[in-house]
Amino acid sequence: MFTFLFDDVGVPQDYRHMEGFGVHAYTLINKSGKAHYVKFHWKPTCGVKCLLEDECVAVGGANHSHATKDLYNSIAAGSYPEWKLFIQTMDPEHEDRFDFDPLDVTKTWPEDIFPLQPVGRMVLNKNIDNFFTESEQLAFCPALVVPGIYYSDDKLLQTRIFSYADTQRHWLGPNYLMLPVNAPKCAHHNNHRDGFMNFMHRDEEVNYFPSRFDPVRHAERFPIPPRICTGMREKCVIEKENNFKQPGERYRSFDPKRQERFICRWVTALSDPRATHEIRNIWIYYWSQCDKSLGEKLASRLNIKPSL
Repeated sequence: MFTFLFDDVGVPQDYRHMEGFGVHAYTLINKSGKAHYVKFHWKPTCGVKCLLEDECVAVGGANHSHATKDLYNSIAAGSYPEWKLFIQTMDPEHEDRFDFDPLDVTKTWPEDIFPLQPVGRMVLNKNIDNFFTESEQLAFCPALVVPGIYYSDDKLLQTRIFSYADTQRHWLGPNYLMLPVNAPKCAHHNNHRDGFMNFMHRDEEVNYFPSRFDPVRHAERFPIPPRICTGMREKCVIEKENNFKQPGERYRSFDPKRQERFICRWVTALSDPRATHEIRNIWIYYWSQCDKSLGEKLASRLNIKPSL
């Protein structure tokens, strides 16, 4: 699963200038069974660009699908958008060395500790012919991984690896993975059989494994990282939440003009009549923990004295 990272504005200029950030940590496994946590990043070769408020009104007001139109026109004109793929890796044995939980999806991995490593690229060089069959029926699922990639103990990922497939079966039908847009392009073998809207012709009797009558060699076994689990299972918050350090660092990384835009947006939001005095105080309390000066500036602009 990827989240597209925007500027402080939150609105991309177009799809060609958007970064893709892998929310979840997966696991890379080599042939000997050694595992490393991994996060994936897509970086646009044309850079990241975003729209300011007045630009959003002008561009979005003229065409609410401006980003889609730009992407389509760029590809049609032969100006193919490109992204480079980077990974960050971490030894699972180092998971507890930091003041945050590396498997917490609300946290990023500092690039000075976990540098970005280039591993590939993606170029979009063809527009789709039929939007419904090639886009609307797409079914991306974090549970579908190739050999060498496995899951991590990321709690949100563990939920998604079974819930996405349930949703897609309800949305597209039980055999949605047989649709051309979702079906594998390489040779594969499984014992799947029949079911509603199944159009795979199978005339053999064997639909189970193992069987000495099965003439097809099954997939090789790939290593899965072993892990000994002990202790009590319970529902609780992440032990090292550390929710305010990274937002504070990000705010302080902004230049003065960007900081001012950020403050103005929050003042506008918290000036809404529906924002009670209690709500304003809670948000000022949160932002003060991220950065003391930020909280003070918000309180001053809103002309209130924090009570938390």
